[in-house]
Amino acid sequence: MIRSPSATASSAIAHHATMVSARLAGIGIFIAGLIARLYHLGTKPFWLDEIFTVQRSSLALPGVIANSLRHHHIPSFFLLEHAMIALGAGAGPAALRTIPAVAGAVNAVLVFAIAWKIGGRAAAVLAGLLMAFAPLQVGFSQEARSYTLMMTFILIGLDGLIGLALAPDAGGLRLRDRRAPRAAWAAYGLGTLAALWALGDAIPWLITANVAMAAAILPRVTARRRFLANWSLIQFAIIIAAAPGYIAMLQAVHDHVMRSFNWIPPLSARAGWADIASLYGLRDATMVTMRLLPTAYAALSALAFAFAALGVWHLRRQAAPLVVLIIAFLGLPLTLALISLIHPVLLPRYLLWSAAPFFILAGFGIEALAGRAQKPALVLATLLLLLNLTPYYHAETKPRWDKAAVLLESRMTAGDMLLVSDGAAPAMLAFERKSSDPNATPWQTTTHVKRAAKSLAAGHRVFAVYGPAGQGREPDQTIFFAKVAALGGTAAPIGAGKEITIEQIDPGSLGVVACSDSEAATALCQ
Repeated sequence: MIRSPSATASSAIAHHATMVSARLAGIGIFIAGLIARLYHLGTKPFWLDEIFTVQRSSLALPGVIANSLRHHHIPSFFLLEHAMIALGAGAGPAALRTIPAVAGAVNAVLVFAIAWKIGGRAAAVLAGLLMAFAPLQVGFSQEARSYTLMMTFILIGLDGLIGLALAPDAGGLRLRDRRAPRAAWAAYGLGTLAALWALGDAIPWLITANVAMAAAILPRVTARRRFLANWSLIQFAIIIAAAPGYIAMLQAVHDHVMRSFNWIPPLSARAGWADIASLYGLRDATMVTMRLLPTAYAALSALAFAFAALGVWHLRRQAAPLVVLIIAFLGLPLTLALISLIHPVLLPRYLLWSAAPFFILAGFGIEALAGRAQKPALVLATLLLLLNLTPYYHAETKPRWDKAAVLLESRMTAGDMLLVSDGAAPAMLAFERKSSDPNATPWQTTTHVKRAAKSLAAGHRVFAVYGPAGQGREPDQTIFFAKVAALGGTAAPIGAGKEITIEQIDPGSLGVVACSDSEAATALCQ
């Protein structure tokens, strides 16, 4: 059929209008996501992992590289943060969180772009809004850590994978053929490589992508041998280009790689639900202890999962991209959950990028609505998402070690000792003190009740501090303060925020003598 010039011109105009609207919508999503991430960017205090970023990035260039590799990290992100400091931005919270914040806003645009590519305009907008305003995504974007940057590159790789899924036969063409989807191959290859260079936690994405290729794309390719040749070439290039960094890291690390995960708390129903609700159900949670925070919009979780189910139904006729999205969404959490039955590895930071394909599926849920209902639904969704996000900015999502340092500074004198529940607490307190007084004298600290008892017996006060510094296994608060009670009478507890409690123990109580005089101390004093 020969199309008339007027029909061709009309088609070109319509295509141009569509592209303009896509660009404008994408810019809007980016601006919305960026504002959400820059707002109060430097307000929340650093926590332990961010302090490691500050300390590592502040080293001389060779030190940045060596320290990163020695602690199981590819140095790329820390080199970027080092450059921020060297350029005069400083090492404060707002400065070192800028790169993750911008990356998080870009992620919202990439989610929008992937959904648009699959074929849903309203779906793309909703998916982008979900990514822009999800509290946990905003929270990770406001941390001086590399997870949102790694996610940016993974989403570029996912965009390429979706491009191959939408035209599987074209993927079987030789790469030098003009009709070959070179942009899709390049996006997948370069995005995956960049993710691996950003953080070793991108390795599961490489595995997931290969599973998705085998399950969703390869069965739909006619020229399978050529497609496999292209795929193998891309994989080979990725591995060869990424290998030097990982070889250097393995040489720098002296213990077994799995030992770096020994601090992760064991899998539990509470932790599992907190992960699911915060990652996919739009719930806000504390960033260190991953406890869900109260919300007036709990129904949003049910709506998110309902829309994702509707999205799966809507995409049922686009099997290849649908299967890619499902594998990208479910593959990682299911695999890590199974591994966690043997060795705990399940944490939101490792699952963060799996929220993106979920939001894309949820975005397509809006396509189940009638066309005239979609715009009002998007307006309502925007309002609900903003209302749901707003409490995050005022919530205590990180332990207030800054407040604890101020409280202790005003009370402690020479010879006093800190008895802490978390072995990393002294590092947090020392960092906060040096931020205000670089010449501050270090405090005596211990995690052992018996040592604290000896300090009391010598006539010094002890300040018992319970609170999480990192994401490791938390000691039971009741047991900790039972041990503290064995030392003798305590003053009324002082709260430093909601997650840190301080109790002052004065010398001279009978409990102290009973605990400190016996070499065979009671179980509470161990």
